[in-house]
Amino acid sequence: MEKLIDGIYVKTYGKATNQPVVFIHGFPFEHTLYNNVIDEFKNVYYCISYDIRGFGNSKLNSAQCTIESYTEDLESVILRLKLDKPIICGFSMGGYIALRANEKLQKNYKALILANTTSSSDSDEAKLKRSAAISDIDAKGIEPFIDKFLLVAFSEDFIKKESLKIEEIKNTIMNSSSIGIKGALLAMASRVDTTKSLKDIDIPVLLISAENDKIISPDIMAQMANSIKKSTLVCLSGSGHMSMLEKPDEFNTALRRFLETL
Repeated sequence: MEKLIDGIYVKTYGKATNQPVVFIHGFPFEHTLYNNVIDEFKNVYYCISYDIRGFGNSKLNSAQCTIESYTEDLESVILRLKLDKPIICGFSMGGYIALRANEKLQKNYKALILANTTSSSDSDEAKLKRSAAISDIDAKGIEPFIDKFLLVAFSEDFIKKESLKIEEIKNTIMNSSSIGIKGALLAMASRVDTTKSLKDIDIPVLLISAENDKIISPDIMAQMANSIKKSTLVCLSGSGHMSMLEKPDEFNTALRRFLETL
């Protein structure tokens, strides 16, 4: 089922009486990133995916985006769908949103799934890189930026073997507006650090890292897992940052095993 909630494009799958799981995509993708995952779980869970504001079919009210405003959008979706104790699954930038939402409203969630993400805020070097990326997009458009990003996001092996799939992914990203992409770059650069609150998380957390992740190393996620009391850490061998696309079976297996423990 499709619907707009305060300008946010939302899709729901499965029975609303089942345990809800909200999937938050990463940068610079949109809700279809989770299609294969949701196909695996929609018969047992009430699966919800949505386009972060400025991506896909979600409306961008302002170029001045923040992780805080993205978090408010998540809260709005949960409230309007009347979701009771949802499980929140965030990938990369979606994990930044999930971590901040949990920091604010931990008692509202049943569990967290954090894939290829970090609790740390940007270093000065990372902020400068995002600023340079915005300037490059202004000067050259989004295609050169996307080409460079995809080379880092996927493992070298996947790039060699799945060139057609990567081209398909690129075409999907190209449908997003440059304003939405630049807004997200600013949001990530200005996000708060949620590391200190990891020790206060009192709900089960699954962390999925990837052996060859060039964006967020598995060591960073291992450190996060050590700070969370009820954590389960899985590292997908041979995968780059885009773990659910590079290793879909292993990704789904990790989710299934974790969800069954709940």
